[in-house]
Amino acid sequence: MDTSIALFISILLILLLIRAKINISLSIFAGAITLGLLSVGLETFEVVIRSSTSPSTLRLLILVTAAFTLGYSMEYLKLLENLQHVVERMTGKFSVAVLPLIVGLLPMPGGALISAVMIRDLVKKYGITVEEATYINYWFRHVWVTVWPLYPNLIIASAVVETSVLKLVLATYPIGLAAFFFALLSARNLGFKWNFSLKDFFALIASAYPILLVALLAIALRIDMLVTLLLSLAILYIHKRVKPRDIVSILRRTVDVKIILLIFAVMAYKDLIVYTNSAEVFFSHLRELNFPPSIAVFAVSFLVGFATGIELSYSSVALPLLVAFTGVGDGLIAKNLMLAIAGGFLGVMVSPMHLCFALTCEYFRADVEGVYRLLIPSVIGVAVIVAAFFLL
Repeated sequence: MDTSIALFISILLILLLIRAKINISLSIFAGAITLGLLSVGLETFEVVIRSSTSPSTLRLLILVTAAFTLGYSMEYLKLLENLQHVVERMTGKFSVAVLPLIVGLLPMPGGALISAVMIRDLVKKYGITVEEATYINYWFRHVWVTVWPLYPNLIIASAVVETSVLKLVLATYPIGLAAFFFALLSARNLGFKWNFSLKDFFALIASAYPILLVALLAIALRIDMLVTLLLSLAILYIHKRVKPRDIVSILRRTVDVKIILLIFAVMAYKDLIVYTNSAEVFFSHLRELNFPPSIAVFAVSFLVGFATGIELSYSSVALPLLVAFTGVGDGLIAKNLMLAIAGGFLGVMVSPMHLCFALTCEYFRADVEGVYRLLIPSVIGVAVIVAAFFLL
């Protein structure tokens, strides 16, 4: 069978299984096996075994687990609770936006619910509508998704295109800048108040220092991300005198079998796409049809993001299909990668299946249509800015 047809069948199967509420890990694995069997037959299982035991897969597993562990540790050790009080004292009404922005630095599934709980009383105190509160909490929580190195979707994307997370961020930063611009534009009615005091400043540092340490070591000093995460966790645990039973409680939430399976499935799918050469065949067919590759890439990534509502999906399902367009390793084309990531990000952000969107709407009892009226202009605005960067 033509490998591009096998690829299309595997994508369709993955999306149908996810829509049928089948776990995304199992869905991707089923798609990977289908692609392999239709393309190379029983060689599929040899590729899957090789992929599952490769150093890159095991490193990716440790990285993603460490990133989640840091977020849950800060929640468990009450650093986020302390952060809430400090930020309100310092920024007043604008804390409704600042708190989701800060919590967004911690990659946790459904993390928007944590910031929603933190701003609930502030929303009532300052008379903010529930639709506006939902939008602000949701959008500010996600402005970091395409640029903050802790996010698993970036870690997985870097593995797919065979580059470092920091090089990937240098390609995707226009998306983050655009998202942040529209976040500030939407929150202009909150005003801005800054009550600076050394006491509050040091309290802010004390609450957020694990995140700041990651930024300093990984971004400013370019130290290996895994080393940075483990060092930040070690310092946090020593500082807070964490006991073994506390670590066990944290790891019970962090070590998620579904996430582990997802990583193995993603890497198997990616390796099978490379092995079967299906992505290159797919794009060669598009070129033969004179179909603009840039539009095809954005549409495929957007569709996968929208259909699943999961940030990991466009890195794990769509991006492996698009490596012929984005390039890999030293042949990476930054603006092409930006376009692919932007499509997936925006698709996820408008997806009603997105867990953060659904949880925040439900928590604030907001009218979904009213939230979309605030959300859609920002999504369109980001798309326009990304298109401008791509065409420059």
